[in-house]
Parts: sequence; C-alpha cells; structure tokens
Amino acid sequence: MYKRQGPAGAEGWHAYASLGAGITLDHFSDWRAKGPALQAWLGVETPPGLSLGAVFETTQTWGQQFADAQDPSQLSRVQLDYTAVGIEARLRFFGDKPVTPWLGARLAKSWAKPFTPNSVGQLRREDFDVTSMAFRVGLDGWFSDRWGVSLATSLQFCDLKFTKDPTADSTCAKPLQSIIAGPVLRF
Repeated sequence: MYKRQGPAGAEGWHAYASLGAGITLDHFSDWRAKGPALQAWLGVETPPGLSLGAVFETTQTWGQQFADAQDPSQLSRVQLDYTAVGIEARLRFFGDKPVTPWLGARLAKSWAKPFTPNSVGQLRREDFDVTSMAFRVGLDGWFSDRWGVSLATSLQFCDLKFTKDPTADSTCAKPLQSIIAGPVLRF
C-alpha cells in the first residue's frame, strides 16, 4: 500500500500545470520599465524532483518618458514588450512537505517589440526574434494532494534587444525581473 506523507506527498512521477500573473520590473537600466506579466507552465516531474516542461510567458512594460527628438513637446514612454515560448527545467526540494521550494532554468525563443530611443533620442519600435534564458526561484504551497499556489521570481536575459546606433548591431537589454503568482495543479 502506497501512503502519502503530508498534503503534498509527491512520490512517483507527476505532471504539473500552473498559470500565473504578476509584474515585470526593469531594475538594471535607466528606463525603469514595469508592467504586467503572464506565465503558463506544463511539465512532468521525476521522483527525485527534477521537472522538464514547456513555458509560455508574455509581458508588456512601460518606462521612462522621453521627449520626441523632432517635437520636444511630445512625450512617449519606453516600452519593453516580449513573448517567450520555451523549455524550463526545475528542481523541486522537499516534495513531501506542504511547502516546496524549487529552482528553475529556462531556454526560450522570444519575440520582442521594444520601443526605445536611438542615439539621437528618437523613439522607434523595433522587431526582434531572439533566443533567451531565465533563472527562476519559486515556492509552491500545497492545500491538498492536487492544488496549490505558486510564487516565483526570475531574472530574464536577452528576452529583448534594441539598437542604439544604426551603424551598430543590436544588443540585449539589461536583465528583467518578473514576480509571478498563481494556482498550480499536480496530477
């Protein structure tokens, strides 16, 4: 007879699904963009607590205001927007406890449409398709064997690029931080 230990008894193989909402923050650049974020994750976990899954993430942020170079009376805000689809590996600790911390790493394809200033201060929309990565730390709290709530934060690298100077190549924006919370289902 197989007996679960505690409300989050995670013995054996499991599938996980989560849907979360939160905020994306730009702490590392002068633009100070922030805005809403959505994330969905579906994965399979092995008995030692290692998961592999698919992740979808999208965010739309607004940042510092800039005067238009051609019309200084016109103000516009920087926008750092992207959508990412990829794979994420997670390592869950204390799977038999009601609270389970985890670490994650994501590799994704990101589609970004940033609205950023060039070297002369003119805001313009660009369109990029890049490979990105993220490192995530999370905590799942379980109400039952199946249902819980997840809270996670991550640093995303190269989800979006921009071109400062038309004669130069595009560069990755500084890392963005997201904070996501939502329900999680184990089945």
